[in-house]
Amino acid sequence: MGSSGINAEYMGSSGINAEYMGRYNPTMYKILFLAAAVAAAPAADQAPSQYGQPQNKPYNPVIYNEKEEILPPRPFEYKYGVSDEYSQNNFDKVETQDDQGRVTGSYKVNLPDGRVQIVNYVSDENGYRADVTYEGKPVYPPEPEGGYGPYQGPGAY
Repeated sequence: MGSSGINAEYMGSSGINAEYMGRYNPTMYKILFLAAAVAAAPAADQAPSQYGQPQNKPYNPVIYNEKEEILPPRPFEYKYGVSDEYSQNNFDKVETQDDQGRVTGSYKVNLPDGRVQIVNYVSDENGYRADVTYEGKPVYPPEPEGGYGPYQGPGAY
């Protein structure tokens, strides 16, 4: 028995040295690559394609002209509102359209500063026009003792 712990008789007559087993063997990879390339190569006696030569047809795309269908205006009325005391959310929206296509509406939103923003709008053949008003006075939290001071964060000089 050799120093590697493998019986020399077990290795047989091939002469493989157990010390080199498990090491990188580039010859083995070359042979494997060559076998794969030979297997993937087309054979010389392969039959020609059953489809033949491609036909040379001129390219004539079909041009699709979709005609925009102009539908008459359909009158509608839409209302939506929320009033939640727990979260203090209070907003609503109303919108209507007449048979001429003129849309009028309004919506209200509670702003974080305590005011209510009211937007009344009209959308017709002259475009979109909005009138924005506010109810209430803004309320801000009290300034901390000593003021806010100069900015000390990233990018400050």
